[in-house]
Amino acid sequence: MDRRQPDHAKHMILEGLTDIFHEQERCQEDIRASLAGRMDELREENGKKLQLTLTEIHILSCIGDHEPINVTSIAEKMKTTKPTVSRSCAKFLEAGFLRRTRLSDNKKEVYFRLTPAGKELHSLHHEYHELIKKRLLAFLDRYTDEELLFAERLFRDLSANWRSVNGGGELFK
Repeated sequence: MDRRQPDHAKHMILEGLTDIFHEQERCQEDIRASLAGRMDELREENGKKLQLTLTEIHILSCIGDHEPINVTSIAEKMKTTKPTVSRSCAKFLEAGFLRRTRLSDNKKEVYFRLTPAGKELHSLHHEYHELIKKRLLAFLDRYTDEELLFAERLFRDLSANWRSVNGGGELFK
C-alpha cells in the first residue's frame, strides 16, 4: 500500500477538524450576537446594553438547568473557577436576569434563580442547541453504521487526548 495515501488522509482529517473548529467559532459568535440582541431588547427599559461571552451564556444556562444553585456547584458543573462564576452572576444580577435566594434550612449560603428575563434567554439558548442538534443528527443520516461507529471512536479518542492535555499530558500519545 502506498504510504502517501494514509498520510494524505491524516492531513485532510486535520484540515477538516480545523475547518470544523472555525465554523463552530462562527456559529457560536452568531448565537452570542443573536442572544445579545434579545438581551438588549430586555434591558432597553434601563438604558443599558449587556455584552456576554459564550462562557457567561453557558453559566446562565447552567443556572437555569439546575436552579436553585450556588457558585461552587456552578463552577464544578462548568469546570471553571468560582471567581469567574461570581463575576458572571454579579453581571446577571445587575442586568436583571438573576436573583439571589437562600434555602430555608441554610440562611448563610446564597443560591441563584433566573428571573423571567433570564428564563427567556435560557430558553433561547436551549432552542439554538436543539436546532444545532437536530441539524447534525439529520446530517449524520447519510453515513453507514460502520462509518458512524468509526467516527464515534475517532472523536472519543480525540476528546480523551484533549482532556489529557488539560491534565498536563502530551497532546497526542
